[in-house]
Amino acid sequence: MKCSIIIVSWNVCEELLECLRSIEKNRPSQDFEIIVVDNASTDGIADAIKSEFPEIRLVINTENRGFAAANNQGIEKAQGEHIFFLNPDTIVHPCSLDGLIKFMDDNNDVGACGPKLLNSDGTIQPSVRRFPTFRAALYRHTAFRYLHLFRGQYNKWLMKDFKCDRRLDVEQLMGAALMVRRSIIDQLGSMDETFFMYYEEVDLCYRIKQAGWRIVYVPESEITHLGGRSAGQIPSDKRIMAMASLLKFFRKHRGRFTTGVFTCIFKPALAVKDLIDITIGIAKYTFAALTLNKKNREKSAENIKKSIVRLSKYSWWSLYRI
Repeated sequence: MKCSIIIVSWNVCEELLECLRSIEKNRPSQDFEIIVVDNASTDGIADAIKSEFPEIRLVINTENRGFAAANNQGIEKAQGEHIFFLNPDTIVHPCSLDGLIKFMDDNNDVGACGPKLLNSDGTIQPSVRRFPTFRAALYRHTAFRYLHLFRGQYNKWLMKDFKCDRRLDVEQLMGAALMVRRSIIDQLGSMDETFFMYYEEVDLCYRIKQAGWRIVYVPESEITHLGGRSAGQIPSDKRIMAMASLLKFFRKHRGRFTTGVFTCIFKPALAVKDLIDITIGIAKYTFAALTLNKKNREKSAENIKKSIVRLSKYSWWSLYRI
């Protein structure tokens, strides 16, 4: 079999069914299989798939095992020469799967490749990055952003100058649509299950690059990614999950001692940012109230609430564990 498509779902029934319909409509020309691993959803997805797509291989977990672990369950059952990790909130375009498969077959030195991702309105969704650095993380997540320190490192990490219309070797691709050669997974190991959610594909790409394989962005293939449908169900927790996974990545690939020194700066600066955000939010709320701007007042109130919820989760014990 040429390709195994692995989709992990969690309470995204409608999005997943649309994804599966798009694959059915734009089937690759070579043999393929679809494996859906559901992380204990309560939205009736199992019955819906069995009814509409009985040929799909379905794995139902009794608990949410996380994104990496669920993908590994799919890998264990996969028979394809290439593994295509695909998010359930995606829409496959015509010829996109064939394009990725052909590119892998034509380039034996490529370990992984990914398509151009589009937003629901057709605009380009950034999907390539360099590997994260300490300074870039400080700018993105902490009060260092307000000092405009390390902005250049942050822009470099996110590849702000990247031209999305040309094929290019990159360091990492978004895991929403990532094709990996099965032989490489057998060689390097599957996803690291210590990453419950976020950075598991970054870790996999890092290991692929360290082993000397190419990772290539292939814009001729296009897939729409609605984005954040699963994580959107836990808005107050996803930021903490992302930061915890980022620190795990640093510990694994930058060393425990160096990462330990970094966290002594990172964690207090993280809390300071939320305190600043609350202060700014109160000022904006007050101004909106005085000017009778209901929309801005409600928006400011929501932002204040989010910052307070996040800050409340940063107990010293929780910060220590991150």
